[in-house]
Amino acid sequence: MDNPEISVVPVPETEIKKITLKNDYLEVVLLNYGARLHQIFAPDKEGKSENILLSYDRFEDVLTDKSFFGATVGPVAGRIRDASWGKHRLEKNCGSHHIHGGTKGWSFQYWEVEVFKTPSSIGVVFYLKDEFSTYPGPITATITYRLTKNELEMTTSASSLVETICNPTNHAYFNLSGNGKRDIYDHQLTVFLDGILELDQEKLPTGNWTKKEDLPIDFRKSPVLQEILACYPAGLDDVFLLHHPRLSRTSLQLFEKHSGRQMTIATSNKSMVLFSTTGFEADFSVNGKQMHSNYGLAIEPQEIPDIVHFPNFGSINLHPGQERVSQTIYRFSAQ
Repeated sequence: MDNPEISVVPVPETEIKKITLKNDYLEVVLLNYGARLHQIFAPDKEGKSENILLSYDRFEDVLTDKSFFGATVGPVAGRIRDASWGKHRLEKNCGSHHIHGGTKGWSFQYWEVEVFKTPSSIGVVFYLKDEFSTYPGPITATITYRLTKNELEMTTSASSLVETICNPTNHAYFNLSGNGKRDIYDHQLTVFLDGILELDQEKLPTGNWTKKEDLPIDFRKSPVLQEILACYPAGLDDVFLLHHPRLSRTSLQLFEKHSGRQMTIATSNKSMVLFSTTGFEADFSVNGKQMHSNYGLAIEPQEIPDIVHFPNFGSINLHPGQERVSQTIYRFSAQ
């Protein structure tokens, strides 16, 4: 690895620390507030490096963010029906339900930072002892971002001295056109899935799911987002059940033909929530433009949402002395 660079720079007039990892292929910018993936600069087919995430233009907006741009969401991502797990009651911050770890969740806490360098990679480890989110705990969490050539690997681990639950995700919004110059309609999306979870009107799982053969479009055949949105006019905000997910197998591929940029994702998680930002109109600015509908695709690898009420889908229980670990690898190329 030639001339890798790591920097940790305080942002004036805030408690934010900006961590930059850079090698010959990628530049990754992270923030200690919410252990955020803030920017990824990747080359297009002409070699021009541009940011492929939706990123706030002002750090002040990061501190008031309620849309989780690049944030680590936890202890549990997604909705939990009736804000309840067993006898424990969580914060009701989504009507009568709980969502994304609550208003004091991991996205809204400052994490400790430690950078590292090895012969083949550079990275940063974020540390948090979560005593504020109202989950049983405290929960001790670490998020490691490791940059190796054209790959960014994210490893999340958590432990607790008492029984609790843990199912975090990263909530980055992707737009491979570069610096957000185009909307996502021409992005080709491929998902290697078994089906999509059925949700009710409150976006909570019913316990049923639709098999891939019965969906209105075949996500395995790389349709463009414009075709997908024609089948899903309200947009994607759905839980994709992945086909045998593992780190050695691609679960999702995203390609933007104009730039030639391609991203593949491999994960140890059983599902991904995909949110197409359809209908997301806001008065803040990302990538120099006002946030608007179909501007990015949020990709959120995680275990199945509200799994605490559907034990047949598995478990996110974190037992005393146990360490829960999940990994996701983002790989970037251009053609």
